[in-house]
Amino acid sequence: MKSASDSKTVVSTLDAIKKRVPAYSELADRFGPLFVEKARLCDEFAAEGLSLPAIDEARTNQGVPVLVDADLAPWAESLRKSAAAILPLLFDALKPDEDAWRKLGEFMDDPGNIAGLAQARIEGNWKLFEKTSAELGITPYTTLLYVSETVFGPVLRALVDGLGEPLSTLAWDEGYCPVCGSTPSIAQLSPREVTDLDQLVGGGGKKFLHCSLCGHDWRYKRNACPACGNDENESREVYYQESAKFERIEACHKCGKYCLSIDMRECEPLPDLDAVQIGLIHLDIFAREQDLTPISSTLWNSLE
Repeated sequence: MKSASDSKTVVSTLDAIKKRVPAYSELADRFGPLFVEKARLCDEFAAEGLSLPAIDEARTNQGVPVLVDADLAPWAESLRKSAAAILPLLFDALKPDEDAWRKLGEFMDDPGNIAGLAQARIEGNWKLFEKTSAELGITPYTTLLYVSETVFGPVLRALVDGLGEPLSTLAWDEGYCPVCGSTPSIAQLSPREVTDLDQLVGGGGKKFLHCSLCGHDWRYKRNACPACGNDENESREVYYQESAKFERIEACHKCGKYCLSIDMRECEPLPDLDAVQIGLIHLDIFAREQDLTPISSTLWNSLE
């Protein structure tokens, strides 16, 4: 399933957040230009026709994501361009140490460095992030991780868009992304569908997980925890506010993890699944109060 992720969708999502929850207006204004630029870069890279990785169905049938062990060198220049466009916006939003940020810019301007860091993110090589973070003077290392994911996102999303139909037809039952192996940052129940029979609207409600890194959306069992696969009703729970039942916390008390979820059947227009998370921080706070931890750590669910 392909989610709306263009600049207009991002802007409408941020505007809706500010209108509905004014307390989030400062965050939405602060990070809004970053989300808009990510969407623009994705369109730009997709139009350039990035070299696409081969999909080995024999490997994916064994639960191996497409980009595991892939050579990222062909996309190093695009990654470098993404860094050049996004780092100044991140600097304005995060207000980091200027000297450390200058070193980071120089580091990511090297195609070999940035391709290696992207490979480390896909492989889960956190030691390289710790080492690089220490060398650049960026602490904690999770800050470098967030920055890197933001930089890599537009390129990887363009790759996802290019893979198109072959990717959507993969048989994949895992709770991690079939493209890059990352865990989901949010889930969605699909929008209502328009049928050919007198333009009737109905259906929808299929569950899709949204990748925290490459933005791919893949179908998943509606009654199971993406983190551990638990499908026992007794140990799973859904939390929501009465005033916004379409925004939910899907909690698993077996593994102690949770994932936010949006019911797209109740959304008009459809939100951008990355930007919308700015307006759901109160759900993350509530989940932490229940001693739950997110399936994917993001900037938003780690805010105090």
